[in-house]
Amino acid sequence: MLRVKVQHKYKLTCTKCGYVTPNFWTWFDQNQQCPKCGSKHSEVSYNRRYQRLPRIMKREPDSFWLYFPYLPLLRRRHIISLKEGAIPVEKWTFLEEFAKEKFGLNINVHVYRNDLNGGTGTFKDIAASLAASLFKEIGIDQYCIASTGNSATAYAKYLSMAKVNCSVFMPEDTLKASEATISSYGQQVFKVLGDYAKAKEIAAGYARIHNIPMSTGNIDPIRIEAKKTMVFEWIRQMDKFPDVYIQAISGGTGPLAIDKGIRELKGIYPKLKNPRFLLVQTDGCDPMVQAWEKAEKEGFPEGFENEYPIIYNPQTEVPTLATGNPATYPILAKLVQKTGGSFLRMHESKLLSVGKIMAYEKKVIPGPASAVCMAGFFIALKKNKIKDGETVLINLGEGANRAPYFLEQMIYTTKSVNSVEDCAPHHIEDFRTKLWNDILEG
Repeated sequence: MLRVKVQHKYKLTCTKCGYVTPNFWTWFDQNQQCPKCGSKHSEVSYNRRYQRLPRIMKREPDSFWLYFPYLPLLRRRHIISLKEGAIPVEKWTFLEEFAKEKFGLNINVHVYRNDLNGGTGTFKDIAASLAASLFKEIGIDQYCIASTGNSATAYAKYLSMAKVNCSVFMPEDTLKASEATISSYGQQVFKVLGDYAKAKEIAAGYARIHNIPMSTGNIDPIRIEAKKTMVFEWIRQMDKFPDVYIQAISGGTGPLAIDKGIRELKGIYPKLKNPRFLLVQTDGCDPMVQAWEKAEKEGFPEGFENEYPIIYNPQTEVPTLATGNPATYPILAKLVQKTGGSFLRMHESKLLSVGKIMAYEKKVIPGPASAVCMAGFFIALKKNKIKDGETVLINLGEGANRAPYFLEQMIYTTKSVNSVEDCAPHHIEDFRTKLWNDILEG
């Protein structure tokens, strides 16, 4: 690795014992863990004046690298970017109208369009951009990652741009589109005969044997630092910071990063606080929801966050969310409880209905994980998890390009015909009525 003798921009501090690691060169030399207590959870802090941030926010960004002073990279020349993070927060009035008509709520509903990211059109692009840039700066040329799809695809693309060899370990039910995309970038794919947990196990063994750095998962400080910039963007774009945040959940980096970003900005925005986290899983893989419902029923006893089921080989229509062993749950559960939030379950039988209504009303075709997230909004309304006057932010995590099979299932207006006599004009409102009836059922 290349060395930088002195740097004062940032440091990493162990969240367990407080041990300070001076930079990412040392962090990787330490095998991405605290040498004192062995914890893999360290947080980055900066020797920078945050008073500059409001001035920075007045600029129109072309990527999340607008926030370079508050990211752990020393030289701009090392940046690997595809205009990720410069995505809009859109107001979706049809959801506001639905909430008003059906539930009597006057709310503001915004959607964060991660499907418009310039890399792979997913929530993972900003983390992959930061990782590629850091690896270029510190001289890492081999890396490995276990993934259900989206992270691996983003990392494969960005690391190839940085000339970093990336070995990807994926469970056997991974989408063919992900496998093909990663291969097209020249990165190596190991398709593991088993679930995501098995993929992580084999990836860890591979990393150990070949002395190759491996992603530390959802508490990876690289991922956290990249995704915290969501908070910066919401402050920049929104008149009011969200009261409620809705996301489909697999591992949980998003909420952890939001919490980190808010804590980082307390000095200049003292009234800033976490939104209420509403985190959504499907009934095909819902270990966090199961754990939360049990704890809620028992009154959240001390240590509740440490009890969660493990689902082996989950059978789900959304493989990108198929984390059956939710190792981040103990951290995430306490954070959700602190914000007054909840874990919500959606039925996979509703995936297509939600996807179709999004496509009809906004001409936005989602990936399946984004449909899960949007379903969470409707479930939250039914469960009285959203209050009158609140601002809701829905994190649209991916677009349809990530799951061609899901797009194919969206077909519903096609008719097979033998002659012109079989053809007649249609009325698009008839389709709209049917779509909304599908949403309202169940």
